[in-house]
Amino acid sequence: MTTRTLLDLKFSSDPQIAPDGKSFVYVLTGLNEEENRYQSRVHKVYFETFEDFCFTAGSGVEGVAQDKNPLFSPDGKWLAFLSDRTGKFQLYVMPYTGGEPVRITNFRKGIGSYSWAPDSRTLVFSARDYHEGTKSDVRTVKTLRYWMNGTGFYGDDALHLWTVSRNGDNLTQITDGPFDEDQPVFSPDGRKVVFVSWRHENQIEIMPSIYSVDTTDRKVELIYEGLGYTFAPVFSPDGQSIAFFGHQQGETSAANNHVWVVSAKGGEAVDLTPQFEFGQGNHVGTDARYDSAPEQPVWSTDGSYIYFTATSGGNCNLYKVSLEGNISQVSPDEPAVINSFAARNETIVMAKETPICPAEMYAQEGSSSNAVTTHNDGLLSGLDLSHPERLSWQASDGLPLEGWLLKPPSFEEDQKHEKEQKHDEIQKYPMVLEIHGGPHTCYGNTFHHELQLLAASGYLVLYMNPRGSTGYGEDFVKGCIGDWGGKDYEDIMSGVDLVESRPYVDRTKMFVTGGSYGGYMTNWIVGHDNRFCAAVTQRSICNLYSMYGTSDIGYFFNYKELGGADLWEQEDFVMERSPIRYVPQVETPTKIIHSKEDLRCRMEQAEQWYIALKRRGVDTELVRFPDENHELSRSGKPAHRIERLDHIINWFDHYRFGTTVDKTVDKTEQQK
Repeated sequence: MTTRTLLDLKFSSDPQIAPDGKSFVYVLTGLNEEENRYQSRVHKVYFETFEDFCFTAGSGVEGVAQDKNPLFSPDGKWLAFLSDRTGKFQLYVMPYTGGEPVRITNFRKGIGSYSWAPDSRTLVFSARDYHEGTKSDVRTVKTLRYWMNGTGFYGDDALHLWTVSRNGDNLTQITDGPFDEDQPVFSPDGRKVVFVSWRHENQIEIMPSIYSVDTTDRKVELIYEGLGYTFAPVFSPDGQSIAFFGHQQGETSAANNHVWVVSAKGGEAVDLTPQFEFGQGNHVGTDARYDSAPEQPVWSTDGSYIYFTATSGGNCNLYKVSLEGNISQVSPDEPAVINSFAARNETIVMAKETPICPAEMYAQEGSSSNAVTTHNDGLLSGLDLSHPERLSWQASDGLPLEGWLLKPPSFEEDQKHEKEQKHDEIQKYPMVLEIHGGPHTCYGNTFHHELQLLAASGYLVLYMNPRGSTGYGEDFVKGCIGDWGGKDYEDIMSGVDLVESRPYVDRTKMFVTGGSYGGYMTNWIVGHDNRFCAAVTQRSICNLYSMYGTSDIGYFFNYKELGGADLWEQEDFVMERSPIRYVPQVETPTKIIHSKEDLRCRMEQAEQWYIALKRRGVDTELVRFPDENHELSRSGKPAHRIERLDHIINWFDHYRFGTTVDKTVDKTEQQK
């Protein structure tokens, strides 16, 4: 396993079953080193033979393109998909019997989500504009929210809904006004389109609602008034109900999304999963997944229940819930992550990830699940991979915690050899602590290239889910609200205490790294504990005060995460929980990795941390990646992703092999 192994991995996602049930399609993505970008193709598989072949040619920009989000027409004769083969993502349609895809949209900024009309002749989609021409590069900002990481400036154009014939004719705008509208879905009779929108001028707290628009008279009606995060509305087969995901706790990510149903005529929504412990959706992070698919409730053919995924511990499982609220697990009970799925009648196709393999397609009928694709087998069979050891322990206040430990692939052989040789000294290994971002995401039972790479480089790799992580109930998710750097920090260090006590851990060669919230926690740790030999902090936060006004989500995210703390009312508390305040205590050599176009954790955070550490005389380097944003580690340019990994490995290796300083400290002194 090397940094360049990343270039050979393949990522499967977004299966869609044909209406006749005889075949399905899915998206296969790889990294193109020569063009330094990603390449996605829609593949087709027949259930009878499991024959798999590439269905979309994908020619276009410099011979490389991304074809994604395939959807069958209701009659099964046509396949639509999005592609960037002419630059921005546009909508294409092709016969399912084969042939050339036809581009049917040409929007300057591309299009968003889309769906088919029941007559298979028309599609509805969201797009920001349709006018040509250039605008000044001078920006005048008038709204509270004006840019987003990965998108940049919103501009003055609202996201509206349009319909178009499958041959590209009859382009019609069906909504207007100053508000964004997205996720359009036709009703079964084709008369209405349901969508989500925040149609209020107040932007302090955005809570999308569900609306419908009549395709004839363009009349818009409110179906459900959102009280929190609301998304992915889908009509029931009979058109009488609408299922959607969301919660009613305002604009926050520290809440489990539930499965809801509301009458298509509007009214009060019914929560089908009020007591379900796990939140809807896949929240297990990895760097070996790409563009997994839009999440939607999937109705059974008879409309009696709804399929959905939910994160449970380190797994993401497939469940179904009846309209009476009875929930059952559909996918096998195993250490795995389902990143997307399709269901038709009793047939289920899912993109499933395991700790030793990125997502492959699996077909399931009844309780048995079988692999359909093996795109990564040839590569991974020739590599020594590490199988994670699951860890469980209790926090200082008794809260159950979960984590994992990857060992170098040679670990078992090394231990066996030492026993045979009867060595008095046990071989010791350096250890890397990895901390996930979010904080409301989690680690789990998925393939993670970076973690496997560190293990293959001879490191023990410890990763865990402290309070604030998803997958352990809503109280656990909310466990770090108003307490960043408090109990969450103690949880992480309790995991370090657990593992470093093992005889094969070299306590003088321990390292720490993390990104986003994980970068915040890396900065916090080196300001409160000097046991680590070196650190790499990535897309990090050091100053919660300045993040408030510079991050694309700062003013509302910080307010919610810090328990309602506003700058002008609780300045001392905000700075008390900012790592920058504890720079005088930092001794750990630290490499800072940051992306120049990161609008989530702005470059100024890295620059503040770098200057502060330099003034302190701490050995530090600042690595600035141009033309990258907050997603560098997951979807950045392939060459930059490899260079980033090289920076991490080289920094740790330098202090592993080039420095011999005993960083072990007395635990009593740590508490002081």
